[in-house]
Amino acid sequence: MTERIIALWRAGTAPARDGLYRADDTAVSVDTDGAALSWFALGPRLVLDEVLAGPGGVMDIDESARAEVAAGVIVCGDGELGADGFVARLDSEGNLRWVVASVRSNPFERIAVSGTVVEVTNNLGNSISFDLLDPNFS
Repeated sequence: MTERIIALWRAGTAPARDGLYRADDTAVSVDTDGAALSWFALGPRLVLDEVLAGPGGVMDIDESARAEVAAGVIVCGDGELGADGFVARLDSEGNLRWVVASVRSNPFERIAVSGTVVEVTNNLGNSISFDLLDPNFS
């Protein structure tokens, strides 16, 4: 059976709530200070069924950039409402490993990779970074 996050990804959508959603349908909340992106934090566990049943449920997403990383690719882009952004990691065969949805980050337009550290930058020139060796993003 295909996990729901994988099915959403294949349909060109993502949950419309700030979170890190893994291919096995586990999820945790994500928090930032909006489009300023001066900080980025992972929070408590999310229940996927509640997220998808909530206001908005899912958002359409469009890819704007991609970058090669060890054993795969990082992609980023925007959602349908203008303030939405997403970052995702795909394996070497193009299968989703995880997606971070952010409804207040603004669209992510650029990706820079330095070793295992990935930096994604939004349309205002603000960025967040994460390490692919961190178990949350591996």
